[in-house]
Amino acid sequence: MKSTNPSRIAWLTSAVAGTALIVFTGSGQPGATGQTPRRPVAVKIEDEKPVVTETDHGPIENVQRIQYQAAGPMNVRIATEQGQNLHLSHFPTINIDGQIRPDLESNVEAVKRPLPKIPGARERRGYTSVWTAEDLRWTMTVEVVPTKPATAGAKRQLDSVLVRYQVENKSNRALKVGLRIYIDIYIVDNDGAQFASPTSPALKNRVIDGMQFKDKDLPPYIQVLQRPDLKNPGYIAHLTMDLFEKPNRLVLTRHGFGFNTWDMPAQASMGDSALGFFWEPRELAPGGKRDMGYAYGKGIASKPGGDGHFNVVLGGSFEPGKQFTVAAVVPDAAPGQSLALNLPPGMERVEGKEIQPVPFLAGQEGQSMVLWKARATKLGRFPLQIRSSTGITQTKIVTISKGE
Repeated sequence: MKSTNPSRIAWLTSAVAGTALIVFTGSGQPGATGQTPRRPVAVKIEDEKPVVTETDHGPIENVQRIQYQAAGPMNVRIATEQGQNLHLSHFPTINIDGQIRPDLESNVEAVKRPLPKIPGARERRGYTSVWTAEDLRWTMTVEVVPTKPATAGAKRQLDSVLVRYQVENKSNRALKVGLRIYIDIYIVDNDGAQFASPTSPALKNRVIDGMQFKDKDLPPYIQVLQRPDLKNPGYIAHLTMDLFEKPNRLVLTRHGFGFNTWDMPAQASMGDSALGFFWEPRELAPGGKRDMGYAYGKGIASKPGGDGHFNVVLGGSFEPGKQFTVAAVVPDAAPGQSLALNLPPGMERVEGKEIQPVPFLAGQEGQSMVLWKARATKLGRFPLQIRSSTGITQTKIVTISKGE
């Protein structure tokens, strides 16, 4: 397993991308006095259509079971499959060098732009919006995502909406940047829905209200209950927070607290609940970035990258007996993702284990790459496959023949 920097990956990819016919020669120099050059071989590389198979986390039911609607460039409304509200309002607030900026809609570059297609990935449902504020470029991505299976062997459902905020400092000076998301809770018919935290040992058997979680005590997700009864809660919404950079703080409170300020107190909901979660301000150097977000819906969202899309890049010599390199470039590795190289008869691995883990670069910039070295033992047509543990198989058809 190896990883490298983005410029190295870009160079490697551009060097061979789109190549349909490559001629590899031997080590001799054609025309050199007293030396007979080796006969070259001709190599044709073709891509088969990527295959999506069942993932190690369970198959995905291809039915959208959550609704969303853009509410201006920076906000989104989320509802059940039947269109019932899961909240009434959603307010992002940014903090730049201690100054509060709720008016994020200045200098909008794009609104509700369709999500780009990813080769080999499933159909993407959602949009992206882009805007700038005080030399900070923000990208908001809204996407329907699969959640963890409700029971062992069950299909994963598309019943949560991922809301992601990526910010880059485009100025030539350092800026302290933070983000707070405020949500006015409303579950189906209850404006005062309360909460549960099943992963918090001291709270797992309680309905909770008017509480603050910070740092290491912040759970990976909380439940929002239509009814304040753990045995008969009605609809249960899940707010999944442990997806990108984890928030520093979560406050369960009453609607109206925290308007026009950064901090907000924990207060009993008193029939009108709300919550806020914070990525506290931290310094971004020029060119620095933060990647923040959450998912909200019926199920507990899986970490991004679950479809495990990747690109395969081949290089080196395919002349029988010589070595070539197989590189799998993973733009957004899923935690725990692994890749397996399957070589047909007539090809053999020289270096690198058959199955290798993909380095997960949480909170870091760049891409991951897994490398193998292999060689052909004869001429012929060879289907070379790489399969991701997340359910994507990429196949390269390598045809090696005698050169002209």
